Amino acid sequence: MNAAPSITPERRHPGGFSMVEFLVAAFILSIGLLGLITLQVAAVAQTAAGRGRTTAANIANQILQRAQMEGQHYYLAKYNSVAPTLPAVFTATPGTALANAPFGGFNVDGVQVTDAGGANLTNLATLVPDANKRAPIFTASWARRAYLGTAPASTTQTQEFVVNIAWVEGPQTKYLSMSRSIRY
Repeated sequence: MNAAPSITPERRHPGGFSMVEFLVAAFILSIGLLGLITLQVAAVAQTAAGRGRTTAANIANQILQRAQMEGQHYYLAKYNSVAPTLPAVFTATPGTALANAPFGGFNVDGVQVTDAGGANLTNLATLVPDANKRAPIFTASWARRAYLGTAPASTTQTQEFVVNIAWVEGPQTKYLSMSRSIRY
């Protein structure tokens, strides 16, 4: 007796991939690539936001250092009984509060480009040779808090100075405040 022939389909390409396997692999790869692109876009946005915050913090620190330098100058002048040589910007009328005095505008690199009145600085072309970087991005103001209760009786005074920085980042206006107690 003869055995019946087996009916098994032959594979034409025994070592290759089918079209369905290829499409599933391409779909999984495309989902992974889309995830990487989204991650890259988010990383770039966070880097820009971080740069803005860092620049604002540097500007605030720079203004507070100027106030502290002026305070030290006035303190040493009083201590040595000599007349101060710096004009009083931060230390005028000590002991009183001063709310939101404008300081000026700063560009994207943190260089001051406008004065407290909003006018361009006279040496702006020297300070910022690139004309595209002369527009103010950050605006700075400062405040001096009054004493709580009575002022100290000594000739030395310490007050808290607060610097506020504002800038536009995308559709939002961002703010940063920094304070320091300064003796003068």
